[in-house]
Amino acid sequence: MAGVLQDLFARDVTTMGYECPGCRRTGVVAEMVVYMSGPGTVARCKDCDTILLMLTERHGMYCINLPGMA
Repeated sequence: MAGVLQDLFARDVTTMGYECPGCRRTGVVAEMVVYMSGPGTVARCKDCDTILLMLTERHGMYCINLPGMA
């Protein structure tokens, strides 16, 4: 996931900070728990399992949803 995000944002986003809306944990993207076994990639808070980021690709286009990022 880090490589795709770097291509899309033209920078290393693994050091980008976040605050989980579920448990208020703060951290960096590199600490998220990432699941890549479904039709897309899902990143969750390692403490409370709140979805923080979803990344999907279809026909060479990427969609990023950040439902839990503050």
